[in-house]
Amino acid sequence: MPRTVPVSVQEVPGNFETAALWNAQVKALNDFLTAPPVFSGYATSAQSIPNANAMTALNFDTEVLDSDGGHSTVTNTSRYTATVPGTYLVFGFVGWANTSGGDRRIQIALNGASIIGSATSMDPGQPVIHGLSTSAFVTMNGTTDYVEVQAGHTAAAALLTSTGSFAPAMRVLWISR
Repeated sequence: MPRTVPVSVQEVPGNFETAALWNAQVKALNDFLTAPPVFSGYATSAQSIPNANAMTALNFDTEVLDSDGGHSTVTNTSRYTATVPGTYLVFGFVGWANTSGGDRRIQIALNGASIIGSATSMDPGQPVIHGLSTSAFVTMNGTTDYVEVQAGHTAAAALLTSTGSFAPAMRVLWISR
């Protein structure tokens, strides 16, 4: 069951602060804020990214932390679907196998569309592992909105993402409503 962010109610002079009122307002909000929705996941195997000069969602088969069940390692493994409405800070990472030539790109996407200001790219000059990271603030509705980390390139053939320390990864942290 999705969580909701507790709302503080404004009290009027003359009302008594009861334990029930305290628990429903102050304690509930503090409990939520000390354990907000958070996700951390990564890929354990390389993913082939086609040479179509288009962005491809990265798949994450391993979860380090998923406090609110927003990610699945079985269905839509590229997505984190927010279960609590609000603004989230999203981080994306990708490492590319050791090849040179062609631009490498990464971006954060909301519901499949690029978040303005989240894209970054580089042009590798040497055939070594290259890593890119990006981040974005994203507002999600808590029911159907999802974020993805997408990668692309302009090399002549499909490229593999890296594994290990340079594996594709995504981190999501709820910031505010």
